[in-house]
Amino acid sequence: MKTNLLKTVGALALAASTTLCGCVSQTESSSYTKEDYALQMNVDFPSCDDLPDGNGKAAKVFLLLGQSNASGCSIVEYLQLNTDEATFAKYEAGFENVKINYCIDNQYVSSDGEFVPVDLTCGCGNGFFGPEVGMAEVLSEAFAEEDVFILKYTMSGYSLGNHWLYDGERAWIYDACMTFVETYMNALTAKNYRASLDAICWMQGESDTNERCAAAYYDNQTKFIAYLREDLAAYADGEIYFIDAGISSSPYCLPGYPQVNQSKKEIAELSPYNVYFSTIDMGLTTLYEPDYNPDLGHYDSLSEIALGQKFGEALVNIYKKEN
Repeated sequence: MKTNLLKTVGALALAASTTLCGCVSQTESSSYTKEDYALQMNVDFPSCDDLPDGNGKAAKVFLLLGQSNASGCSIVEYLQLNTDEATFAKYEAGFENVKINYCIDNQYVSSDGEFVPVDLTCGCGNGFFGPEVGMAEVLSEAFAEEDVFILKYTMSGYSLGNHWLYDGERAWIYDACMTFVETYMNALTAKNYRASLDAICWMQGESDTNERCAAAYYDNQTKFIAYLREDLAAYADGEIYFIDAGISSSPYCLPGYPQVNQSKKEIAELSPYNVYFSTIDMGLTTLYEPDYNPDLGHYDSLSEIALGQKFGEALVNIYKKEN
């Protein structure tokens, strides 16, 4: 029975890797135009009706942005196999004091505008989870007496250079993401939370590993960070931190992953508010799950947990440094 279930979940993972959760670097052509890259983004976000009154309480807000490894294409069934019963039960039960409002793949999967406890159901589809789980595990302990909110907006398989931005300017995904963030930051304020947007976690770059996009990644991400800080400044108490995860050395990230990661590393050196960590140096893997036909584009279950924990630790370190 377990083998059949794993095969079913594995088949879903492989389907997701080529549809919802794609991360393959896109073929480039010099004949492509802006119209070829244009996306129809849904910016009609549902109202938020589930929050209790914040009564003026301070709340930390973090953004989780990126593509499929941020969306969450890691397999819950393998996480259950690879963790002890108590640990999996903790993840499955979720984290009540860390709420997430998520929009994945242009509202194909979402929390319908609600803030819900982070658990194993916030990934790119049924049976998948994302880095928010490891993040919430760390944040729930570090800020046990505080309200913490994650706003997650991801588009699987789309590039920074062609779709978040275009020709170095804000483009389709970026604009929709800003509407999402503004909608739910305003919802928190309307519910009497003193919400401060303190940091952005960025897991993206796999779809920028063709030669042209990789060469432009440094300039594009430098502009991207500047746009985010400019456009979201009204929601922050101070400078917004940008926490950037390197991409894997997966075959799907050839040939450009070294250049993308080098760009990320160099950008982190431009400001004390930029943070970079290498998922390759962490030993995160994409090689083993499903075990009979690995989905090489997406992190194995324990690696996805570790990715989220690393984001969470970086967020906690911000407050240690500031205080």
